[in-house]
Amino acid sequence: MKRLKPFLCVFVLSCCWSAHAQDLSMQWSDPTISSLGSTFTTLARSDWQAGLGLLSSVQSPSADNVTIVDDPFVAGRKVVQVYVRSGQNYSQVANGSVRAEMVFKRDVKFVQKQDYLVRWSTYIPASYVFDPKLLMVITQIHQSALAGSPAMELDLNGSNYVVSVRGNSHEAYSKQICCASQDQGKWVNWALRYVPDSSGAHASTQLWKNGVAVFATQGVPNAYPGDNDAYLKMGIYLLSPFQSLNQITLLFGEVTIGQQ
Repeated sequence: MKRLKPFLCVFVLSCCWSAHAQDLSMQWSDPTISSLGSTFTTLARSDWQAGLGLLSSVQSPSADNVTIVDDPFVAGRKVVQVYVRSGQNYSQVANGSVRAEMVFKRDVKFVQKQDYLVRWSTYIPASYVFDPKLLMVITQIHQSALAGSPAMELDLNGSNYVVSVRGNSHEAYSKQICCASQDQGKWVNWALRYVPDSSGAHASTQLWKNGVAVFATQGVPNAYPGDNDAYLKMGIYLLSPFQSLNQITLLFGEVTIGQQ
């Protein structure tokens, strides 16, 4: 793992099927952390059955860009569908970038040196076409300031994932995670253990994908100086042109934010 300039890498995704992956609950591969979630007090949680109430706002050109839909596999379960489409007017959306993002309630903040566990699920539809030139943020912990790159972000970069952390800098500590293409048509369960600290002294960032550790940093700054109001965002934030795709659609499952 090494420090990279953000968004310099272009990677790739493919497809496979797993019945186990349709379970939105985390199945930890390491028995020593199998009960990790139970050690955190839940600050916020939504299975989307009652709508978008966990959100403070939606950043999109239309209300139709972020909606509650039926889970494609489990009858009666609700998930969030997010899409962006070429030709929509994004000029009035945040900084004018192409996006359809869920902004989680601002009273759920990430305070420096506190220990958090965020759990969520993503679904890349079987119809999704992977474009090696396409780069988008799908999950981020956004600093309270309006400007600047996220303190932590998970991207789809071509057919792979990329996770990055940074502290008040455009220089990111990043890692590519293979391979989003193998997740097409099934649910992927994520867990982020996050101890923010702009100095790096107490900073810790750990990410699990389907219960398997895929990223970990210790002592690497992962928050902006003096910022105790960072917040969670999910959806699609396009960092490159649409290229060959006219519409991009993703699904998001249950979200839980806990603090120890």
